[in-house]
Amino acid sequence: MEEKIDFGKITVPTSWDEISLRQFQEIEKYYKENKDFDVRDIIHILTNKTRDEINELPVEFLEIILQKLSFMNEQPKVEKPTNKIELNGQIYQVNIMNKLKAGEYIAVDSVVKSDASNFAAILAVVCRKDGELFDSKYENEVLEERMKMFENAPITKILPIVNFFLQCYTMSNGLSQLYSKVEEGISLMRQNIQDSAKNGVFTKLYSKWQMRKLKKLEKSLKSISLTT
Repeated sequence: MEEKIDFGKITVPTSWDEISLRQFQEIEKYYKENKDFDVRDIIHILTNKTRDEINELPVEFLEIILQKLSFMNEQPKVEKPTNKIELNGQIYQVNIMNKLKAGEYIAVDSVVKSDASNFAAILAVVCRKDGELFDSKYENEVLEERMKMFENAPITKILPIVNFFLQCYTMSNGLSQLYSKVEEGISLMRQNIQDSAKNGVFTKLYSKWQMRKLKKLEKSLKSISLTT
């Protein structure tokens, strides 16, 4: 007589509302890092069952799980971008009145360079309660727990504020790159003027033209600084 195997309780999401931000991040990362798709890896992320446990499942049982996951064939329906989110009765928001402070920008930039899909860490930095400061106390005592809170939130609730921040960050990052380009231009122009004066290759008229161009570049740099 064949021994019956107890597979235990397997909880499978049946809609995007039941998928957390953490699971969504892991799926995103999986798709980026793997060319060959294996549905068992996705089931592992969504059920927390190991590959060995999934391999022991009857084919019929696996088919039932896949039927429940069929909603993933369509993208989640997301409301328009917003800078606020309510979790556990508390409002968290990205402060749209103030630009990112140095500490916030460096922290976010570090997260993006390490893992651009780590939305929970990004939100833990920029999306805070009214009046909360991103200071050393926040980093040491609040940041990790706040990140876990965002990780456990439903992806459908998180995506509107993620989309809002990504729009703002992309704009800010683009301006920062432009700022760097202008800075490079100014440095090169200064060097050309110094070289021409030192070597006596260019006329005084050309040097004056170079200086006028330098001032225009510096003016452009100041205007970019005011918008970032």
